[in-house]
Amino acid sequence: MGLLKITVVFLGRASEFSQKSIITVELPENATLYDLLKKLGETVNPRIFTKFLEGQFVFITYVNDTPTISLTTPLRDGDRVSLITPEMGG
Repeated sequence: MGLLKITVVFLGRASEFSQKSIITVELPENATLYDLLKKLGETVNPRIFTKFLEGQFVFITYVNDTPTISLTTPLRDGDRVSLITPEMGG
């Protein structure tokens, strides 16, 4: 079974949570966006995964420049996933 190499880009405050702007993550075949977020929680910052699932973090998520909100979105080798935190002001 092969591994998928996914490029993850953190934009906005997402880069503050991760302390990174871009990384490469390896995931097993048939991985989904959920699997990626779980892996980011394990390897980058546990708050990314737990706070997202609790609804406390909101990410605008793109897979290869296509917006998605489904955690069941399948990922393929070479995909680029961008996590952006929406900025709000007043």
